[in-house]
This record gives sequence, structure tokens and C-alpha cells, in this order.
Amino acid sequence: MVGEREKAEAEAVQLCLELPLYGSIPRVRDDNGNEYTVRILSVGHFQLDCYCVHCDKPSTFRTERSDNQARMLSLAEQSTVLEDDVFPLHLHCQRNANHIYTYVFQAFDKMVMKIGQIPSMASIASFDLQKYRPILGKEYFAELHRATGLMSHGVGIGSFVYLRRIFERLILLHRQEFEAHHGTIEGFDGLRMEEKIEALKEVLPRALVKNRAIYGILSKGVHELDEDTCMRYFPIVRSAILSILEEDYHASEKERAEKELSESIAALVGEIKGNK
Repeated sequence: MVGEREKAEAEAVQLCLELPLYGSIPRVRDDNGNEYTVRILSVGHFQLDCYCVHCDKPSTFRTERSDNQARMLSLAEQSTVLEDDVFPLHLHCQRNANHIYTYVFQAFDKMVMKIGQIPSMASIASFDLQKYRPILGKEYFAELHRATGLMSHGVGIGSFVYLRRIFERLILLHRQEFEAHHGTIEGFDGLRMEEKIEALKEVLPRALVKNRAIYGILSKGVHELDEDTCMRYFPIVRSAILSILEEDYHASEKERAEKELSESIAALVGEIKGNK
């Protein structure tokens, strides 16, 4: 069934790129008991898109299994459940095949668990986040990197602490932007977070205003949720924060491009006048 196979492929990508060590996904099988999840990771053709830490650029990583190899291995795999077996996955960068990401999995009856990977999830993520460094500054950029590192080692609550600090930092930056143009907001410090977002909506990214409930999830994670729940929520919360940073990044790039264009036009006008 195509739907089951696509589901298994999507979950396999999530296991590689988003879930921490010892995170797991269910083994997807069709109604006839045919295996998808283990086959995709262990013997099939598999690829994903992520940042290559060696090229320092986005790339596609892909298995280098020939059709014959995949077919023979697939037939062999059908004769065993692979329960409790440990197997590797080697993915080659399509920019440079010598750049290899390696994952190690363990298969159980109902799930597949990630038990190792090189390079680390934090290393892969940190390269992809470099463009946000000017927005957050050195300290908070390091905390974004640290949050991912903690989550990759199973520290869910600690990772939420850093994500909440980053969220609060984004609110502070936009408050400074608002007050620079509109003056001080009376009683701002006494407002609840959602009220602060409402007060700053003119200068906040649409993504932040739309996802204002994310702060409540972060606070709940710090004070009430357990490690496993925080780790399960982490990819969603992190994605929401990255969407805010991405919108800020594009606004910054647009402003920079407009400034460069204005300077180029001014220089051209000056040159033309000087030649008269």
C-alpha cells in the first residue's frame, strides 16, 4: 500500500532528523504483514534533505544501494523479523559522496529505535541555524544550539528552559523596536505574555502572533510536563520558534537589500551628476 509506505518513509525521516537518541517510531506493516519501516531503513532506497556539516550547505543524503542489492536484501529481510537486531544506515551527501551520515537502529517487535548517529543531531542543526545568529546574538544563539543538544541527549525539560528564554528574547527585541517608533508601552511588564504579544502585534512576525499559545506550552513544559512529554513536544515547539526567526530573518534581508539598493542608486546619481 502506497499510503503505508509513505507513512513509514516520513516517520523514518523524523527518526533520523528530529528524534533524540533512544527515540523510536512504530513499525509500519500492511494488512498482510509486509514490513515497511525496517525495510526502508535497512535495505531499501532512502533519502532525506538536511544540512551537510562538511559542505556547509543544504544537501540531499541518499543510500547507495543498487537495485539488485536492495532486491536481494529485501528478499532476505522477509525471512526474518529482525527483532532485537541492530543495523546501520549510511547516507551519502549528493554534493560529495565521501560525506556520510551514519545512523544505528535497533528493531523490536513493534518499533524501531535510534541508538546512535554521526554527526550528532545538534551538530547538524547548528549549521542550519547560523543565519539566525545576528538576530539572536551570540548568547541566545548558543542557547538555541544548546536546547537542541540537550534534547538529543534526552533532556526534555532543560531544552524547554532554553526555548522559553529564546521566546522571551524575541519579545524583548520586538518591544525595543516598537518603543523606538511609538514610545513606551505603559504597564507592559505587568502584562501576561499573550497580552504582550497583542500589544506588540504591529511589529511582531505574523507567525509569532498566530502561535502565541506556544509560550503557554513552554511554561507548562518547564513546570509540569515530564521529560518524555517535553521531548515529544520539542520538535513542534522548536519549529514554531524557528518560523518566528525565519520571518524576522526575511524581514532583515529585505531591509538590507533595500538599503543596498538605495545606496547603489545614490552612488549612481552622484556619478551621473559628477560627469555633467
